[in-house]
Amino acid sequence: MVTVDEIVKRLERLWPENKAKGLLAQIRFRSEMRSGYFLRYNDKFFEGCWLLAPRREDFFRFRFCFFVHGRAMDSALLRDELEPASLMDGHWRFHMVAGFLRKAGMGVFYAVPSGNPLAPEWRIYRYEKERLLAVDARVFFRAWPGTGRPSGGVRWSEALRKEFLNLSEEDLLSMLLNELFYTDFVKGHMRKPVSDPCDVDGFLLSYGGAVLPVEIKEKFPAPSQSGSFFGIDAGRLLMLLRLCLPNDSNAVYLIREVSEKNRTFVGWKFMLLSEIIATASWNLQKGGRGMGGQETQIVRLPYSCFRQFDTDFMSEENMEAVKNLPCEIKRMASEFGRSLEELAVARG
Repeated sequence: MVTVDEIVKRLERLWPENKAKGLLAQIRFRSEMRSGYFLRYNDKFFEGCWLLAPRREDFFRFRFCFFVHGRAMDSALLRDELEPASLMDGHWRFHMVAGFLRKAGMGVFYAVPSGNPLAPEWRIYRYEKERLLAVDARVFFRAWPGTGRPSGGVRWSEALRKEFLNLSEEDLLSMLLNELFYTDFVKGHMRKPVSDPCDVDGFLLSYGGAVLPVEIKEKFPAPSQSGSFFGIDAGRLLMLLRLCLPNDSNAVYLIREVSEKNRTFVGWKFMLLSEIIATASWNLQKGGRGMGGQETQIVRLPYSCFRQFDTDFMSEENMEAVKNLPCEIKRMASEFGRSLEELAVARG
């Protein structure tokens, strides 16, 4: 067994402080789903995945989704062919999400660590006909051109370390294994560079078949001349559109709002992808650094358009009502049209 302190020290070597702060929101939301405010709907959330592509000119044709198992397994249990039910509770959720991603033209894989969770061995499985089929990772990645290398973090502030040390071992280990797959295995052991690396933070599901990708961030509102706003990386917005348009699906931008002064928790706020498209500013603004180290551009979203995220959102009735992206955008366009007519009448 590994200790929380060992896990945090390992994460500190992998993540810059700003990235670690950003990932805290994901950990806290998972905790709320598992044992907190959103517990009654914990089976409507499924963990996210890496979106990776080989570094080649037509990389956009070959995007692969890698789900990473959240705990190290006994290698003796890892056969060449596995039922998802043997690895995860609520495997119906994985089937739903995998079907959603395949409809978006993505390859779906599942990575399972074994042995020492601080330096695991990896088995890679391809999702095919509702089963997991083992693939030879060396053969699979041999087709990816070029060589890469992992990057590391720097020492965190003591305050951030204390925040991580207070998190559960289960949450920390899941996040560590997820990062080790990308940084240590793909970039380190396989030594493969990737094009356009990204990840999906999670998926919200309805029993009726809705699959809504979720982007989760911790932020405080930023001021502007036209009012306060939250930003979303332009690349993240394009990623959500790439996944959702082939499925006619909506998505959720979920904010763990904190105060600017001392980052005290204010509440969970959200905006649907349909609302982002309808309300976003068209002038981009400089953001921070993305996963590839490049400077990002953010899209500004009116703070006033964000709503409180609570258990009502995850009711079956609500999720079925908002799940269709084209329908929601058409509804909002009609609403804006009526507002214009009312304004014209008022002005005579």
